[in-house]
Amino acid sequence: MPLKDPIARIVWQKQYNKDHREERQAYDKQYNKDHCEERLVYKKQYYKDNREERLVQQKQYSKDHPEVKLRSQKKTFTELGKVFDLDYNPMRYAIDAWSKTVRKRDGHKCTWCDSTQNLIAHHIWHKAFCPESSLDVNNGITLCHDCHWEQHKHDRSFS
Repeated sequence: MPLKDPIARIVWQKQYNKDHREERQAYDKQYNKDHCEERLVYKKQYYKDNREERLVQQKQYSKDHPEVKLRSQKKTFTELGKVFDLDYNPMRYAIDAWSKTVRKRDGHKCTWCDSTQNLIAHHIWHKAFCPESSLDVNNGITLCHDCHWEQHKHDRSFS
């Protein structure tokens, strides 16, 4: 429909989208189903190519929406705490203490590259797969941010 008036065009588009919403949703659902693999490849490549930019965006989002991170942490630590019969706060403090202990044990440096910047205590056996060993100091190593990222990229290649 060739509408010259931009306001009339916007009104018409809104009404058209409203009237044909189910058709478009069905089409989108089928398209996504048919093109799942290529979308996944594109998505992985996008994340790989834009890693630094995405990290900046994620940090900014965390700063702007602390309630989202808190909600996520509460859920995670509450579930994990069931193994040890701990609530959210005690489990959070236990994981924090575990992290500090692992980093102290490893001399506050990355066990792979000897960096002393941006250190993270990494669970060898992930908490989700082996929650009973999540507070075991022998289930942790100290990694810098870059080595930790490489380790998780390696972990994902097996899943």
